[in-house]
Amino acid sequence: MTDSGRGVTSKDRMGQDPQTFSNILQEKIAAVEKRDWELWIIALTVLGILVAGFLFVIWPAIVLGQEVIYIQARISSQLAVGLFIVVVLLGIYLVSKQMQIRKQRLGSIMDAWNSSLSHAQLLIDPLTKVFNRSAIEEILGREVKRVQRKQSTLVFLYIDVDNFKAANTRYGHLSGDYLLVEVGAILKQCARGSDYIIRIGGDEFLVALVDTDLAGAETVKARINRQVAGWNQSTTLLGFRLALSIGVQEFTPTKSLDEIVAQADSKMFAEKNRCRSPKPDRAVR
Repeated sequence: MTDSGRGVTSKDRMGQDPQTFSNILQEKIAAVEKRDWELWIIALTVLGILVAGFLFVIWPAIVLGQEVIYIQARISSQLAVGLFIVVVLLGIYLVSKQMQIRKQRLGSIMDAWNSSLSHAQLLIDPLTKVFNRSAIEEILGREVKRVQRKQSTLVFLYIDVDNFKAANTRYGHLSGDYLLVEVGAILKQCARGSDYIIRIGGDEFLVALVDTDLAGAETVKARINRQVAGWNQSTTLLGFRLALSIGVQEFTPTKSLDEIVAQADSKMFAEKNRCRSPKPDRAVR
């Protein structure tokens, strides 16, 4: 699985929307193209003047219907040299301007890329390298509109690390950060390139499964739990067992994004409480 399946895709690095990068680029390229057109207007104007002068010379012969046109002109050597220099300088000017415009066009592309990349970095959690809370409104809000427009499916997984506070106290904050990074890595391994992984804050994560129904979401949830089980077998944190509480909620057009996330949060807490509740002893037959 590529990096695109691990929370941040190539389009995410450009502000999470190719259209954003495209708009920035088009604005900058338009300014460069305007200079290009101005250059061509100058060249065409000079060419038009030369053509007009030539037609002015031969126009009487054309009007008289002469089949053969004889042009007699007396031009001093100074004027000929001057015209030659003007033509050469004009050619040099046009070529240098074209090279300058090409550099500006490339610079505009790089500026647009860097601007979009800087914006994307504002949406990335520096610790886990997944999206941060700011991405909920900007990225998921846009994704919800897409789902509504195309009538596709979207399911959210609200994830909380069980006993994280106790682990943070027992093993230290560095180990706590390590756990969050590991959880982020597990989620990246279980998500697809089209999915979104967001660290809401603390030890809580939100995964948006694009074009996925509830059955597919349960499959992803089971995959996450298997990855967690494998992690527990190889962890170096003695005495600690990683566990995640996961609430699953499908998006419905009748509710807002905040309401859907809140429902996923409630289901996560319901699962956490269910796992904490002592299981009743089986009756002896």
